[in-house]
Amino acid sequence: MKNKEMSRMLKWVAMVVIAVGVLCCVMNLTQFNDRNLGLMVGIGFLIGGFQIMLFGVIAPLMQKNQEVTPAAATTE
Repeated sequence: MKNKEMSRMLKWVAMVVIAVGVLCCVMNLTQFNDRNLGLMVGIGFLIGGFQIMLFGVIAPLMQKNQEVTPAAATTE
């Protein structure tokens, strides 16, 4: 899988996970406390979705950095 394809796929997965988190939070917002399992699961999906989104943005940049470094070392 190429960098752009992987990044695009991770962004779509992140959007789906965030949408599920928002839906869980909205459905379980009536009792706002730590014993509300649906709300806690929704918050977990939100946090996980943002982490997946962050990885989808950073991973291709890190791969480009690794591809550039060996080429620069061989020209010296």
